[in-house]
Amino acid sequence: MDLPLPPSAPTIPIREDLRLRPWRVGDEDVITAECQDPEIQRWTTIPTPYTRENAEFFLETTASDWASGAGGSLALVDPREDVPFGSFGFVSIRADHRAAEIGYWLAAGKRGHGYAAAAVIALSEYALGLVGLDEVYLRIDPLNLASAAVARRAGFERTDTAVADARTPELLDTYTRFAVRAGRSAR
Repeated sequence: MDLPLPPSAPTIPIREDLRLRPWRVGDEDVITAECQDPEIQRWTTIPTPYTRENAEFFLETTASDWASGAGGSLALVDPREDVPFGSFGFVSIRADHRAAEIGYWLAAGKRGHGYAAAAVIALSEYALGLVGLDEVYLRIDPLNLASAAVARRAGFERTDTAVADARTPELLDTYTRFAVRAGRSAR
């Protein structure tokens, strides 16, 4: 089965002060600086230590992933300033199940304002609505209470516990948001 995502990174408006936009050359310094945050390093799969070369590789990989239809990451910005302060995107696509895993990080100074939930909702609605996936899911460490709260605020339900996979061998909980289609329930 072909991968279900379009071969170009979208711009997704969220509200007046938030937008998901494609990452671009020139964002390397912001990515490198934000990925020094111990909480981002603790809860995500980014390399540690995180270098500018890692940021350059990330930009190349996410552009390539979008071009191939595999999805990638988008920068969360305030469109009035256009300086990224988060990364939200598709980290795994299960085309045979029409499902995608969403992964994200948010800059420390932007946490606690509802930005993460708003971005996860927007990316989920893009995937479930416009793209037509059947489900999107988040894999969250059970100790990461903030991300579990984001998942619940974004309309996800915990559907599995203590699951490992090749990408993240740690035991993580899965939170899923299902598409609601005519003639079919949400689950």
